[in-house]
Amino acid sequence: MHKCIIFTTGLITLTTLIGCQSNAHSSNAILSDLTPNLDGLAETYSENDAGIAVVNNDNERMYVDDWRRALLLDKPSALSPYPVVAD
Repeated sequence: MHKCIIFTTGLITLTTLIGCQSNAHSSNAILSDLTPNLDGLAETYSENDAGIAVVNNDNERMYVDDWRRALLLDKPSALSPYPVVAD
């Protein structure tokens, strides 16, 4: 029974020491990239990409609206829909 308690205590100590030797959370890894998921001051990469997609979509729709205004297609015709017959 005494050997079992010593073995279990040793095994728990060994697994705790092995678990603490991970380099993923070392101070150098943290200091080298303090904000790993941020692209700007307040946006992640996916939020930044979504914002750019919204702006590009707005720009494309405004481009079409500008061409419609330039070609005078944005307003109905001022001409009469009835035929004009000269007598």
